[in-house]
Amino acid sequence: MSAMELTTSYPPTKFETDNDFKVEAVLVKYKNSALIVNSVLPQVLARIAAGVSICDLCQYGDDLLEALSLSQFKTAERGISMPTCVTVNQYVQYMSPLNDENDYHLKVGDVVKVELGVHIDGYIASAAHTVVVPLNPQQPMSGPAADVICATYYAHEAVLRMLQPGVKASQITSLITEIAAYYRCTPVENTYSSVIKRFVLRAGQDIENGFPEDMLVEDLEKHDFEIQANQAYQINILLTSGNGKTKTSEFKPFVYQRDVNKSHQLKIKAARAAYNVINQKHTVFPFSTRALPNSQIRLGLASLLQHELITSHPVFRSASNKDLVAQFKSTILMSATGILRLTLPQPLSFVHSEYCIPQNTVAHQALSAPNAIQTVKEPANIAQSDIVFGARRVETEDADMELE
Repeated sequence: MSAMELTTSYPPTKFETDNDFKVEAVLVKYKNSALIVNSVLPQVLARIAAGVSICDLCQYGDDLLEALSLSQFKTAERGISMPTCVTVNQYVQYMSPLNDENDYHLKVGDVVKVELGVHIDGYIASAAHTVVVPLNPQQPMSGPAADVICATYYAHEAVLRMLQPGVKASQITSLITEIAAYYRCTPVENTYSSVIKRFVLRAGQDIENGFPEDMLVEDLEKHDFEIQANQAYQINILLTSGNGKTKTSEFKPFVYQRDVNKSHQLKIKAARAAYNVINQKHTVFPFSTRALPNSQIRLGLASLLQHELITSHPVFRSASNKDLVAQFKSTILMSATGILRLTLPQPLSFVHSEYCIPQNTVAHQALSAPNAIQTVKEPANIAQSDIVFGARRVETEDADMELE
C-alpha cells in the first residue's frame, strides 16, 4: 500500500493490524528502520568538528540514509522520514541548508543538534543527539552549554523511565520542567513528544515539554491524558538556557511536508514537477529543499505552499543570541510487557555542569529507578563505502518550463 492510499482506503481493521506489535513483520520493519538510524547517526556525529560545513553534514547524512534504506525491503516503500538537520546554538530544529548561501561552518563551543529519520514501509525510526564542539577534547566544557546538555539528557532519560501505561502526560511534563529548573534551563515552547503510527509522524495527543504560561488548571485537566500500552513514541526533549520563548528566525524554511488532505489543479509547470517528485519520492514524510533535483523545480514550492498542498517546518530560534538549545530524541515501542528502545543512545560530549539534581526529588527517584528498558542490538557497519563526506550532489539539468 502506498502512502497516498491513506486518504482513500485504509480500513480501521487494517490500520489496527498494521500497528500491532504482536505482528512479527511490524516489529521487523521498525527494527530495520532503527538499524539504519543507529548506523548513520554516529557517522554524522563523528564528522562534527570546528570548520566543518553543516551543508556537508546534512548531505552526508541524507546520502547514507537513502542508500541504506533502499537496500532494505526492496519491494516496499522506504526512504527518509526526517531529512538530516544540523541545528546550532540558539536555533531550535529543522536547519537543513540547501547550499552555500545559508551554510554555516562550525566553531568551537557551538552546541550542535543532529536529527534524522528513516522509514521502512511506513514504519518510522528517528533520533536526535546534541554535542558541543570542543576546544580541547581532554578538558570538559562548562557553562550554559554544559548546563543545557546535561538538563536535556537527564530529562530525556527520566522520561524514558517514567513512561508507563497509566502515567499522565502532565506528570511527564512536570518532570521535564523540574529537571530543566535544576540546571537553570527551560523547556522550549511548542515542542513535544508524540505517538507515531505507520506513515504518521504525529498520531495522537502530544506530551508537551512545558506547560503554556497562560494554561489554567481546568484546561490542563481537560486536555490531560494517560499513557497507553501498545504505542510507538518519539520522545523528543528540547530545553534552552533561555526563557523558552521562540520566534521565527531569519531563515526561510528548509524542510517541508506534503498535506495529503489537500488537493488543487496546478497550473504552473514547476509546481506540477515539484508535486510529482514529492509524491513519488517523499509521499507523507518531511523532505528538504535540497532533495528536489534542481532549482527550477524548487521554484514550484511557492505555489504548493500557496495552495496548501505542502506545509513548512520553519526554523525557530530563542529570543536571545546568547541562548542555547539542546535536543535528545529517541524512538521507542511500549508494549504491555515493557519498553523497547529502538534508537540507541550516543556518546555524550565531555561537559561539566555546576548544577545537579537533588536527592529525594521526583526527578532523582525517576532516574534512580531500575532501568528495565530493552534495547535493540548495536548495528554492524553497514555504511556504503562509495559515499564521500563533503561531496555535493550534482543537480539535474534544469528543464525549460513555462511559468503558466
